[in-house]
Amino acid sequence: MSTAFGHLRYGPSAWQRIDLYGPAEPEDGTAPVAEPSQAAPVVLVHGGFWRHDRTAQDLEPLAFALTERGHRVAVLEYRPSWDGGAWPGAAEDCQAALRLLGQKDGTWDGAVLVGHSAGAHLLLAALQGQAGGARVVLLAPVTDLAEAARLGVGEGAVDVFLAEHLAAGGAHQEATPVLAPADASSVTVVSAREDQAVPEELTRHQLGRWAEDGLRLTTVSVPGARHMHLVNPQRPACRTVLELIGGGAATARKEDR
Repeated sequence: MSTAFGHLRYGPSAWQRIDLYGPAEPEDGTAPVAEPSQAAPVVLVHGGFWRHDRTAQDLEPLAFALTERGHRVAVLEYRPSWDGGAWPGAAEDCQAALRLLGQKDGTWDGAVLVGHSAGAHLLLAALQGQAGGARVVLLAPVTDLAEAARLGVGEGAVDVFLAEHLAAGGAHQEATPVLAPADASSVTVVSAREDQAVPEELTRHQLGRWAEDGLRLTTVSVPGARHMHLVNPQRPACRTVLELIGGGAATARKEDR
């Protein structure tokens, strides 16, 4: 399937955009002719520890791999912590972007929502309290900011992201999203067993919290994978991710909770 990309703007900042991938439009401007697909649309939120070590463009290869499997894909860009995205700015950006997609022509109804690393935090913060019942896939997530700060994840990135919030007397826990079962119909958590950016201790802690919150959890651990392997289609680990997003059975170790 040929693919094309476009953009949607959801705010005045150049960062506040959504990159779109899907069937290419014909040159004569008529509606694209494509075979009907049962593949759900997919929304991706990139990581980069809120300071944009990574950007939306880093997920373009994954977006293309998903379109080849029949998915329409939206990749959310948001303001980095150094340019208006400090808490709660980037989370509000993601919420605004999801709201805009939801207001469109039904193309994004029933989308699978995928967050990688710190992007998982922003995704959950945008979903918290919305009772949207989305299917959520979290890749090497960093979401519990108190525990992540204690472990020094991202070389102090958490406290930089929360600097103004903490200076005003806020707490890490107030910026940690807490999902209710109504917010997500299912949550699949994929961890990279050789992850050099997200410690296993953080993953275990977060899984425990989500289980206590009553979320319907599936966990998948990918052997031999590092942090960025999960979103790199040239790596075997990403095949597991593609299968999970598509609703298929993963080949890595899988547990239901």
